[in-house]
This record gives sequence, structure tokens and C-alpha cells, in this order.
Amino acid sequence: MLERDTYKDKVKKYIIDLILNQKLLPGDQIKEKDLSQTLGISRAPIREAFKELIAEQILEYIPFKGTYLKKISSKKALNIYITRGLLEGYAVAESITYNLKNQDKLKYLVDEMYASAKRQDNIQLIELGDQFHNLLFKGCSNNIILSETKRFGLLCHLLFFSFWPKIYTPSQIRDRHRKIIEVLKSKDRANIESVIRDHYFETGKRIAIIIERGDYE
Repeated sequence: MLERDTYKDKVKKYIIDLILNQKLLPGDQIKEKDLSQTLGISRAPIREAFKELIAEQILEYIPFKGTYLKKISSKKALNIYITRGLLEGYAVAESITYNLKNQDKLKYLVDEMYASAKRQDNIQLIELGDQFHNLLFKGCSNNIILSETKRFGLLCHLLFFSFWPKIYTPSQIRDRHRKIIEVLKSKDRANIESVIRDHYFETGKRIAIIIERGDYE
């Protein structure tokens, strides 16, 4: 039974967990009735969660059919990563002073990401990556940029979860994130933005190639 004041958010988390555990795959239908029975709640918070996940482009509603986990095309995947890189690049550049005070925390998270990748603990890897990138732009004061960065971040994390073993080794994951930590020390805003943009573009490009080829297994 879910706590009444957090129904909608917990429904969202439940759906994301279904995706991460591959119990809900692209193109699969997800029904209000089934969730209501499973979670023991009314359909109202489920509709709210669906509405937000549709806005975040994770679910899609097809008239007269229902709600489905959205399929992402290769072009869409690349555009998601390009957009996240642009947004995060700006936000991180705005957070230089904050990040210089958190070098040890960032290094710790990278080391933990590497360890998680080596033991193929995909869910922990995604959670640690989320912590790393959220910390990078936490010092940005532009709330609109922050909101949009996080929105695209969820899409990126779900895609990365599915594809990372085919595009990077654990060592590459570690080295790519260490590069971000190093560029922060330069305090060069343009260079920081460039490194962040490239970080996302490279991943988006690799994922797009896999989707284009249909090479999922």
C-alpha cells in the first residue's frame, strides 16, 4: 500500500523500475486498471503519473488504444542526447565555483560508477551517474534550465541503461567522467560546455547507430 501523499511520485517510480528491470519494454501497453490492482490505489494518481511520463516522452497515449512505453527512433535518441548536452553544458558552466568545492565527491562517484560497471550492476550504475551529473549542475541558479536538464536526463538514463554494455567498457565510463572533472579545473566556461556537449553527443551517436541497425541483443 502506498502512502497517500506520495501516490503519483511512487507510481512514476514503480513504472521506471518496471522499465529498468525490463518488465516493461518499448511498445508494451501499460494499463491503469492493472496498476490500480497491483498497487492498491485509485486510478487518479495513476493518471497523473501517466500524464507526467507522457510529457517527459517516456510513455505515449494512442487514442482509442491506450498508453504504451514509447519506442525511440535513432534520430530521436540522438536529439535527446544533443539537447541534454546543450542544457547541461550551460548549467555546469554556471556551477564552476560549486563544482570546484566538490571534486572529492565527484571523484568518489566516478570510482563507484566504475566498480558498478565492472560487476554489471546496471541499476546502481544509472543511479550513480544520475548523482554525478546532478551534482555537476547543482550550482546553477536558472531553474528553467535545471528543470529541462533533469527532464531530458531521465530519458538519457533509460536509454543508457539499455545500451551501455554495447557502447562502452567500464574503463571508458570511468575515463569519460574523469575528463569532465579535469576540465572543471580550467574554469574555462567555453571549454567546459564543449566537453559536456561532446560527452553526450558521443553517447547519443553510438546509441543511434545501435537502434538504426536493430542490434539490441
